[in-house]
Amino acid sequence: MAPPGSGKTAAVAVPNLLNVPSSCVVLDIKGELFDLTAGYRQQVLKNKIFVFDPLGNDNTLKFNPFDKRIVEKLDFNRKRKLVDEVGNTIFAEDGANKDPHWTQQAKNLFVFYALYDLCVHNTSTFFEIASAPIKNYVPLINPQSRFYTELYECQSSDNGFVKENGRYMAKVENGVKKMKPNANVELLWYKQVAEQVYTDPENPKNYDGSVNHLEKDDQGNVIMKEGMLDPIIRNEANKWAKANDKEFASIKSVYSRFMQVFTSYQVKSATDSMSFEYEDLRKDNITLYIKIAQTDIDTLAPLIRILLESIAKNLLLKESKKFEERVYLFLDEFVRFGKLPFLLEMPALSRSYGVVLIFITQSNALIEKYYGREDAKIVNSTVAYKIIFKMDDLEYAKQVSEEIGKMTRKTRSHSTEKGQLITGGTSSIGKEAWDLLSAQDIMNIDKDEVIILVSGHKAKPLKLKANYYFKNKELLSRINWEVKSNEEVFDESKKVV
Repeated sequence: MAPPGSGKTAAVAVPNLLNVPSSCVVLDIKGELFDLTAGYRQQVLKNKIFVFDPLGNDNTLKFNPFDKRIVEKLDFNRKRKLVDEVGNTIFAEDGANKDPHWTQQAKNLFVFYALYDLCVHNTSTFFEIASAPIKNYVPLINPQSRFYTELYECQSSDNGFVKENGRYMAKVENGVKKMKPNANVELLWYKQVAEQVYTDPENPKNYDGSVNHLEKDDQGNVIMKEGMLDPIIRNEANKWAKANDKEFASIKSVYSRFMQVFTSYQVKSATDSMSFEYEDLRKDNITLYIKIAQTDIDTLAPLIRILLESIAKNLLLKESKKFEERVYLFLDEFVRFGKLPFLLEMPALSRSYGVVLIFITQSNALIEKYYGREDAKIVNSTVAYKIIFKMDDLEYAKQVSEEIGKMTRKTRSHSTEKGQLITGGTSSIGKEAWDLLSAQDIMNIDKDEVIILVSGHKAKPLKLKANYYFKNKELLSRINWEVKSNEEVFDESKKVV
């Protein structure tokens, strides 16, 4: 923790990135850490290098939490949990713009679109989900569905609509199917999904009334069979089909506001697949630099939060105590990307999972501003080490001084009777509490020094010289190495045996 220009990046982030051999995830707003350390990490520490900069020209990472390789391993409950967690991260209001009802409804709509895709297609993308309220639903109305006859003028006889191979036949005029002029195609799709029994849209049982004759257990729950669509999705589709038009329009307006970033073609390209699976961070050596321009932070903050939380949560699915499987998260200026409550709690959870978090920020006041005082206390109480540089924050300096504690020292006082200047009077010896390290001591440390507090030993703070990379000849020899393509460095077929 240190104010701008005090050297927290030069003395903490850079030296560690030039030494830690295993996988790292690096918040690198300025791109400075990439420029200084990526080449050495790639060529000497043998890390595959990825840059996540969706709106920049140097993006090399694909990130999609709904990628098929991830989703196809999940059952319905885990799919639902995944979309719910992502939805919570996207639809997070700041204090000034809270509108809980509309935001929650917009999030519910997101969960419906995403969960339907994951159950039916085992994949989706942010672009597809963001575009769901405005996409063309005409091709999705199945010719086997009774709602097909509400979309098109269909061939009929005295006995009703004509079917061929179980499909309704639309009338054709000038080579084009004749649509009914006032058909609400989106509404018809919600109604169709509300009757969909199986995940395969082509299954005839979706359209023969089977939804009204599903086998149930003693508690009235549908007995799920292989390939069936969960009733939760049907119920949600039915809810949206019956939604008030005006209210639904308001919900979709809020939805579009939150999902706007995902309609960018650059973001679409960066999120249409997955460069690696989360577990690859343990199996392989990978360094991911999240490099976002200052002007793009507000726009991309939801996506960055999803990326960080997805990585963090998936690394906590399996314990690992092997040193070579450790994964380091360098979270420089993490407060800039909005609230990440899960990451704040990770120091208390991550030790047995081999995940090491390094929080880097300008002041405790910034954490309190974005997270609140109680969450700031969580960070301060759960981290194992605190590295404190010279600061100007008196309140936090007092807090650190209180954490370190006090010592007891003897005091002696002497008093004299009135009119007696030299002789006479009494002396007394007492005890008083004295700061081991005062707030002024902390605020006035040398700019080349740091104070390190170790959890469980805070009464014995360490005052050490800061390890600035630019004052270390060995570290200077490791910076600014050329970064090559991963294929060029790690392509096994090109290596000479």
